[in-house]
This record gives sequence, structure tokens and C-alpha cells, in this order.
Amino acid sequence: MSKPLKGFIAYSHADTEAKNKLGTRLAVMEQQNELTTWHDGDLTAGDKASQEDILKHLADSDLLLYLVSAESLASKNCNKELAEALRLDMRVIPIILESCDWLNHQLQDFEVLPDKGVPINEWHPESRGWQNVVDGIREAVAETRARVSNAAKKETLPEWVFQQGNFLMMLGETERAIEAYSHAINLKPEHAGAYNNRGIVYCNIGEVEKALDDFNTAIELNPSYAGAYNNRGIVYNVKGEVNNAINDFNTAITLKPDYADAYNNRGNVGEVEKALDDFNTAIELNPSYAGAYNNRGIVYNVKGEVNNAINDFNTAITLKPDYADAYNNRGNVYSNEGNVDKALKDLNTAIKLDPCFAEAYNSRGSVYHKTGELERAIADFNTAIELNPNYANAYYNRGNLYGKAGDAGKAIEDLSEAIKLNPDFADAYYDRGVAYGKKRQFEPAIADYTKAIEWSPNNAKAYCNRGAAYFCTGEFDLAIEDYTTAIGVNPHDALVYFNRALVWLCLQNGDKAKADLAAAGRIGLDVSALFHSLYKSVADFERIIDAKLPADIKTMLAP
Repeated sequence: MSKPLKGFIAYSHADTEAKNKLGTRLAVMEQQNELTTWHDGDLTAGDKASQEDILKHLADSDLLLYLVSAESLASKNCNKELAEALRLDMRVIPIILESCDWLNHQLQDFEVLPDKGVPINEWHPESRGWQNVVDGIREAVAETRARVSNAAKKETLPEWVFQQGNFLMMLGETERAIEAYSHAINLKPEHAGAYNNRGIVYCNIGEVEKALDDFNTAIELNPSYAGAYNNRGIVYNVKGEVNNAINDFNTAITLKPDYADAYNNRGNVGEVEKALDDFNTAIELNPSYAGAYNNRGIVYNVKGEVNNAINDFNTAITLKPDYADAYNNRGNVYSNEGNVDKALKDLNTAIKLDPCFAEAYNSRGSVYHKTGELERAIADFNTAIELNPNYANAYYNRGNLYGKAGDAGKAIEDLSEAIKLNPDFADAYYDRGVAYGKKRQFEPAIADYTKAIEWSPNNAKAYCNRGAAYFCTGEFDLAIEDYTTAIGVNPHDALVYFNRALVWLCLQNGDKAKADLAAAGRIGLDVSALFHSLYKSVADFERIIDAKLPADIKTMLAP
């Protein structure tokens, strides 16, 4: 009789009952001399149950039977055994015991049992699921017996090297993963999967152009590779090439209509309503997709549907309790709603889960800014910038804080850095204009307000402030034009009427000045009090403009 193959069972001790059931179900194969199995439960009382000894048994095996559950996915020993099996070019057969996150684990790349990955505990009765597993193992044993020639081994070597790269990527060993994928490509230059996965690693470490080259090659080798289109779309989005990104996500979805990740990614770059449709589809396809709930929550927040946003972030956190992004996003919603305690609790949790999460420090700094805890706010913005020196929003927030604290010089430095990193940052131009104004540097202030208006044409405050700067430089006609535009955008701002009235007085147009002062008063501004906070007296103002005010104006401005 031929020698039986040896199967090593990798399992979590929480799944001991399932391990025992598998052993019982494989009894006929053992009786027929087709397969014997070993697991650490076979160690006798006198055996030394070290991981090294267990791995020796694994090295002497032909198959790894991996019992997949939430417990085994979290087990360091199970994952070490999987890594060793890959190193040994051993066939791996994942057996799905229950619904868990295996599709985001290295095991997603293997053919799993039972059929279509339906967990055993969802078969009715479960015995059907177990028999399906036994049938699959029987087929695998037959295939493994047939695959013994050197030619076959040579053909499978690139695939095993590729799987090693996948596992190294999962462990975060990026350099070794790139080496493994490169080796797989050397062994098999047409290996589209190796190019695709090397591109993922390059993208993760910020080498965007190398990632793009690899995804392009993967698509050239396999024009029907939906995953490569999806990944290339992500890179295009990072590069700001939105149309190219959407085209690639569209192609991925066309090739694979049930591709939840592609819908989720297309939603990230789409218009609000289209994005909502895509996230809804991603969730329909995969109701346990925490990332899609998180992203949909962001869209709901943009739409002002706060309760829906919080519900989605809650669901994302329930599905993935260590989801730092979802805590950060929910914390931002609570902050916007004025619920400081809940906001800080969520942001502290996000930072605890991911101490290198720059966005969470920036968010928490903004909350501290709101509560007046300026030192804590500065410390958080500093940390965010240390973690991500290219974080425009953190520079902006710190600069904004410096400006309100009266340090216009530091405000200008930070806001200039924010603009350098994001040349379209309208709010940064506006706030830098304010800082320049405080330093009485009116020309750069006017230039910044002009930029802010280019990016945000309905920014009434920018028109108002630019009008004030023109007033200070004696360009009264331009000041009148800006104040008039500001009033057109926001006709309920009493201060703009008051400011325009001062310019009319400089132009000696008493009727228009009187009309603007009256309008400011009707809206609720104490015109006289504000005037005397700016000038010592009416006589002082007359001296400055070198003109006498009409009597009725003097009456309106009297203390």
C-alpha cells in the first residue's frame, strides 16, 4: 500500500471541539491509508510542547489543515504555522468554521472549504458542511499525490514565493514582501498577481509612481484583472487624478459587479449623492464592511444628517472595535455638535488605538482650541505635524490658533506652510490676510483676501476685510466696491454698513454715510459706541479725514 499523506491541523484551542470533529470525519481516509493527521493535542504528557517541536511536526507534513475562526485568526501560533507552511511550499487548506474576517486575512488567497466559503456553522445540518470539507480534502489529497514531478514543483515555486510575499505584507514586513514579490516576478515574469501586490506595498509606503507602474503592468498582463484596476484607481485618487480614478473603479465594477471594495473606493471620490449610492451598494454586497459604514457616515455628516452619520460610525465600531478612523470621525461629529465630552472620549480612544494617528491629534487639538485649552491644543497640533510634516490642516489649525492668540508672526509662518502644501486652501489665505492686517502689512493682506475670494467667491468676510485694507491704504473706491459686494452676499452684517459709512465720510458723501449708519443701527449695532472705540472723538475723526461732518451725522455719532 502507498504511504499516506500527512496533514497538520492548525487550530485555536478555543476550537478544540471542531478539531475533534474533523479528526472523526477523516477516520475513513486514515483507514484507507490516504491521510493521517497530527495536532498538538497528540503530544503525550512527557512531550515538550514547545513551538519549535510543533513546527518540526509541521515540517514533516504534506498538508496544512487550518481551522478558521476569529480565535485562530488572532492566534500568533496559528499564523506562525501558516507562515512556516508557506515557507515549506506546503499546500494550505483553510476550513471556515464561522463567520469571521478571513477575507481580509492572508487566507483570502486560498481555495477554502466548505464550498464558496460558507462557514460550517451555517450549514443545515452541520454534518453536510463537514462532509463537504472531507470531500474537498479527499480531492486535495488526490491532487497532491499527482503533483510530485520536478516540473510541477518548478511550476508552483513562483506561486509559493508569491504567497510568502502576501504573508509578509500582512505582517507589515514591507521590504521582505517586496523582495518576495520581485523574486516571484523573476521566476515568472507574467505573474500579474505579484505585480499587483507589489504595487499595493509600494502604495502603502508612499512610493506612488512605482505602485502605478506595477498596476499598469498587472493590467497589461491580465486586462480582466478587476483588483488591479481597483488598486490603480486608489493610486490615481492619491495623485489627485479623479477622472482616471473613477474610470478604473468603473472598469473594476464592470469586470466584477459584486466588487464591494470598488464601489466603496468609487464612493470616496464621487459626488455626495453618487457616493452615498456606492456606499449603500458596498454595504448591500457586504453587510459586515466596516469601512463602507465609516465612509457612508462621512457622507451623511457632509449632508448634515448627523444622526445617520453617528449610527454608521457606531456600526463600523461594532463591526471593528479597533477602528481608529471611525472613532476619529465620530469624535469630529460630536465636536461639531458641541458635545465636547463625547468628542474627547472618542478622539482619546482613536489615539490610544493608533498612537501615530496624526488626524486624531489634529481633531483633538481643535476640540481643545474650542474649550480654550490652548496649550493642549498647540501640543496636539505639534504632534500631528511631527507625525505628518505634510499635514496642511494641522498647520492651518495651529496658525489659526496663533492668530487668535495675538502672535501674527507665527500665524503667518504656519498659514504659509499650509498654503504651500495646499495651494487651493481658501481659508488659509483668508486667515493669513487677517494676520497680515494685524501687522498692518496691507498689500500682502489684500493679495491673500483676493486669493481667498478666487477660491470662495461668496466669502463675505473676505470682501469686508479686503475693503478694510483698501480703506487703510486710501483706495476708497475699491473699498466701497468690496463693502457693497459683501452686503450683497450678506445684507444682515451691520459692521459692513458701518465700515462703508466711514468710507463715504472720507469721500464726503454725507447722505450715503447717513443711510449706512442708519442701516447698521436698525440691524442692532451701537453705532456711536463702535465709533468712539475707534476714534477719540468726532473732532479727531474730522482731523484725520481733513473734512467737517454734517450736523446730522455728528448727532448720530454723539456719545
